[in-house]
Amino acid sequence: MAERESASLTIESNAIRHLDRLDRGVRTRFEDFQSKFCWNMHTPGLRLKPLKGHKGLWSARITDDYRAVMCRIGNAHFALIAVLHRSEVYERIEERYDMAVNRVTGALEVVDHSDVQAAVSDAKRPVEAAAPAAPKPRPDTPRPGLFDPFSDKELLDLGIAEPLMPSVREIRTDQQLLDFIGVAPRLTAEILFALNDGQSLQQVEELVTAPVKADEPIDTDDLQTAIERPASMVTSSDKAVSAMLERGFEAWRVWPHPAQRKIIDRTFKGPARVSGGPGTGKTVVALHRAARLAKDLDPSQGRLLFTTFTKNLAADLDSKLTLLLDDGERKPTDVEHLDRVVYRLAVESGRKLGKLLGEAELERWWEELCLEQGETEFDAQFLYREWTEVICAQLLISRTEYFKARRVKRPRRLGREQRARIWELVERFNARLAEAEAWCWPQLRASVAIAEENRSSGGAHRYRHIVIDEAQDLTPAHWRLLRALAPEAPDDLFIAGDPFQRIYGQPVTLGRLGVNIVGRSTRLTLNYRTTREILRSALAIEADAVADDLDGDRDSLAGYRSVMSGERPAFRPQANAEAELAEIVRQVRAWTAENPPGAVAVAVPSRRMVEQIVERLNSEGVGAGALSKERQLGEDIVHVGTMHRLKGLEYRYMLISGIGAQYFPSDRIKKLADTDPQRYELELDKVRNLLFVATTRARDEVVFTWTGEPSPLLHLVGDR
Repeated sequence: MAERESASLTIESNAIRHLDRLDRGVRTRFEDFQSKFCWNMHTPGLRLKPLKGHKGLWSARITDDYRAVMCRIGNAHFALIAVLHRSEVYERIEERYDMAVNRVTGALEVVDHSDVQAAVSDAKRPVEAAAPAAPKPRPDTPRPGLFDPFSDKELLDLGIAEPLMPSVREIRTDQQLLDFIGVAPRLTAEILFALNDGQSLQQVEELVTAPVKADEPIDTDDLQTAIERPASMVTSSDKAVSAMLERGFEAWRVWPHPAQRKIIDRTFKGPARVSGGPGTGKTVVALHRAARLAKDLDPSQGRLLFTTFTKNLAADLDSKLTLLLDDGERKPTDVEHLDRVVYRLAVESGRKLGKLLGEAELERWWEELCLEQGETEFDAQFLYREWTEVICAQLLISRTEYFKARRVKRPRRLGREQRARIWELVERFNARLAEAEAWCWPQLRASVAIAEENRSSGGAHRYRHIVIDEAQDLTPAHWRLLRALAPEAPDDLFIAGDPFQRIYGQPVTLGRLGVNIVGRSTRLTLNYRTTREILRSALAIEADAVADDLDGDRDSLAGYRSVMSGERPAFRPQANAEAELAEIVRQVRAWTAENPPGAVAVAVPSRRMVEQIVERLNSEGVGAGALSKERQLGEDIVHVGTMHRLKGLEYRYMLISGIGAQYFPSDRIKKLADTDPQRYELELDKVRNLLFVATTRARDEVVFTWTGEPSPLLHLVGDR
């Protein structure tokens, strides 16, 4: 009996296309094969053997009919590159595959020439039936190739996979290019797409090649080193692959882009940030970085906190992080939304928390205080905002501190006497809260942050590493708390966010809050979720917008792009509210006729509209549910929610409704144009970002509906 020999099996991204084509039964057997192979690659039933005619390729049995095709990297290290029917395994195998080390990135790349030739060949394209026509004269010269203007050297220097150069020269139409992009190594696909989109060689070098270029000399014969480089599209996580096969855990989540992998694996000397538009993989980077830090964490140095702004996103991050960590790899780690951390720390400190006050109740309490004190110079809304956005946000605990405080983007200039009067009112308001044992989030965040700053000044910190997703929506008090929770050390804070998706709070400058990210910022520009057509409409929404980049500078969406193509967004005005509801039902039925209901979402501006649409869909026999903080919806019903609630989620199909000028922006925001112009601009930016976020939730199609005049923000989309 052969001695047991464990093996390492790496899954190359090319293999996922083969696994996706298999029925569920074979995919389930693949998981069993993966486990057996790693435990003992000489298990008799696996029949591991080298393939004749191709140096380095081996095959092993998954089922009676299917075989794993692998490249042997080392003595007991294999890379899965394909899963084929046994009749295909020996079919011209010596010509079908190339395993090459990219001379620019140093990555291992697999080229399947069979798929590539099918992509660039016109023979495979269906011909529509038509009446016979007179034959056209054959042209004297063939149609030029899309990439004829570029020399082989120019393309190879950018990082085109060398074995693909002959096929690249055969690409003569946009459709051939789109088919080719679907089967080529990712870097090659991105380069060709960018060049065909009109970018210069220099622009492609800067945007596409430079972020993934290897820093050291490349040995193109060293497969072992190649597969370990960040640029190689591989994974060895059994749980991640299993989840992907069972639940559609997208391949781009399992195989981070080489540019993302560099960020994931890098050691930063201090706080670091990754930014980028929706669908560029910021959350993927945060997930994989949290997984890497969890694997390497020394529990004696503290815990890992993986946090975000909302409860739903935190639950989603927790489940996905579990998929990326094998048993025993998850060291002491907390995955919580940040206000949950705030609440927990307050309770642990012994604070008694009675009634929670929302924004409407707080404003009413301020109105009552103004009446009691005979206050006429400042109204209740101004005082509420001054208290939350200046005093609580900046953790001000004395009149002296308030006199010196900056009031960025706050209306009215305040003199010393005015600030003294406001501070007196604030003290009275705080006393009322304490007497009633009532509390609110702005004040609780501030008090917990102050307590943690005092605690950390003595060298006590609760966490060694903190990873933050959706960072753009955090308040200054949140940032002061985060800075106090971890010591200033390498890899202390990692921040993922997009200022164009800020839909809460106000812009912040991290440097002023003790979080210095200068020289440690990276921007992602490649969208993995949204088609070019949808992306073009989304970019039109933000065309005239600017955004603070969390560090005092301006951010932009320059270079933001997608390599996917699909249907153009549809714009469907309706005569009245009843007609709009009928159109929603009709469109949702069309989508769910061929797709799971959970692949479809409807987004609207208000909760009232959510209730109306859910009721109408259900009454028409279309199962639907409302998204909420407390409720996780399954794949068996259509998801309906406010644009705020759709944040961080994604769907194949999106229907964005109720966005006529009458409702979007809301009357509350419109009134600010006269009473508080600065705040009006800030709130209008949030509404613009909200529509941008909702539009980019869609992967395949998005439809807009409204009654009356369209929202001026939607009008921008139609003009572009």
